[in-house]
Amino acid sequence: MEKSGIPCATVCTDEFFGLGKGEAECLGMPGLPIALVPHPVAELNPALVKKIAAEATDEIKHILTADATELATEAKARKVRRKSNFQYGSLFEDDFNAPGAPAIFEAPDDFADINRDFYYRNWTDGLPIVPPKPDSWTKMLGGRDPDQEIGLIEPGLGRATMGNIAANAIMAGCDNSAMPVLIAAVKGLIDPKLNLKALQSTTHPCTVAMMINGPIRVDMGINSGTNAMGQGTKANATLGRALRLILINVGGGIPGVLDRSTMGTPAKFSFCFGENEDANPWEPLHVELGFSANQSTVTLIGSEAPHNVNDHYGETGEALLTSIAGVMSTASCNNSKYNYEYIVALGPEHAGVIANSGFSKQNVKEFLAEKCVIPRHFASEGWMYLFRERQADRLLGPDGIDGIKLFSNPNQIVIAVTGGSGRHSACIPTFGNTQMVTVAID
Repeated sequence: MEKSGIPCATVCTDEFFGLGKGEAECLGMPGLPIALVPHPVAELNPALVKKIAAEATDEIKHILTADATELATEAKARKVRRKSNFQYGSLFEDDFNAPGAPAIFEAPDDFADINRDFYYRNWTDGLPIVPPKPDSWTKMLGGRDPDQEIGLIEPGLGRATMGNIAANAIMAGCDNSAMPVLIAAVKGLIDPKLNLKALQSTTHPCTVAMMINGPIRVDMGINSGTNAMGQGTKANATLGRALRLILINVGGGIPGVLDRSTMGTPAKFSFCFGENEDANPWEPLHVELGFSANQSTVTLIGSEAPHNVNDHYGETGEALLTSIAGVMSTASCNNSKYNYEYIVALGPEHAGVIANSGFSKQNVKEFLAEKCVIPRHFASEGWMYLFRERQADRLLGPDGIDGIKLFSNPNQIVIAVTGGSGRHSACIPTFGNTQMVTVAID
C-alpha cells in the first residue's frame, strides 16, 4: 500500500495479526500490508530481536515492492485463514460506532432477543443490558446535544459523543444522574497521560478503575464504606459498567480483537468506588491534588484488581506499613519497571492506627518507598536485565545483591482511604506505563 506516494507496511507478531489489522483500519489504512514475525518478542534481548528482524527482511521487502493487487489477494487469504482465531468476530463488521450509523434502529421486541442481538453484535460485556430506547435515551441526555463530541477513544478511535455516552449508560443500568460523572470520566479517558491505547490493547490484566471524591458520593449513593469495591451498590456497579461499555463500544476494546489481555480480570466488568472521606485521617485525594473539598471529581486509574493486605495484629503504624510493603514488593509487577503511580487503598482501621502513630500522608509514602524492596532471589535473570537497563538507580548493593527498590520516588505512591470496618487494606498495582487522571465533575 502507498500513503502519500510512499510504500508502507507494518510489522506485528503472528498472535497479534488481528490487533494490527484493526489498528490499521482505525487509522484509515484498511489495506495496509502486515509482515508477521513469531510471537513473542516483548522484552527479548537485542540479539534475539536482531535475529527475528533479519528473518523478516524478505517478507518486508516483498510488501514494499509487490504489486498492490497481489498484496490485496494475499491479505484476503490471510484474513480468511485467521478469522477463526477470534472468539468474538471482527470489530469492523456492523460496528456500533461506525460513521453514518443510524442513531435509532429497529430491534426485536422481546427482551431476550434484543440481548441476543446486542451480544452477537459485540455491543455488550457479556451480561444482559437494558435496551436504550428513544424515550429513556432522551431522558438520559437531559437536554444535551447528542452529537456533541468529547474526543476520540483509543484504540479504535471512536467518537465519544453525548449520545453514545447516554446509550451506554442506559445499557449499564445507570440512573439519569450518572451523566455528569461519565462525561468527566470520558474526558479523563482522552487525556494522553492515562495511555488508554496501551491499557485497552495490552496483554496485561488491567482495567480502568474509577475513584469518586466530593459531595456527589453522597448525592448518588456511591459506596465508599463496607464492600466499596465489591457488589451490591447500584451506583458503583452501573457507573463502572457504563465506563466499560464505553471502552468496548466507542473505544473498540473487544476481547480477542483489540483487547488482547492474556487472562483479563473480573475488575473489567466494573471497578468504581468512592473514597471514604469521613473516615480519612488526612486530606482526601482530590484535595491533595489541588481541588476544593466541595468539588466532586472522578479519578481514573489504569490498574490491576486490588491485592488484599490482612493485618489484624499490627499495633503501630510501622507494623501495618511493613505488612503493606510486603504485599507490594513483588518482582513481576509492572510498577517495578516504570516510574508512575502505585495505589494504596487503606482501610479506615489501618489508616487510623497509622495516623495515630504520627504518620502524615507524606510520611506513609516515604516509609513505603524505603521499605518496598524486592529480594534479589525473587528476580529472574530476565527481570534483572530490565532492572539494569531501566531502573539501575533502584539496585541495592552490587548488581542488586541487597534487593531492588520498587520505587525511585515516594510520590509514585498514591494513598487513598476506602472501605468499612475490618483490619484490611488493598494494594493496587497499575499497568505501570500510565498516570492517573483526575477530572472535575460539573
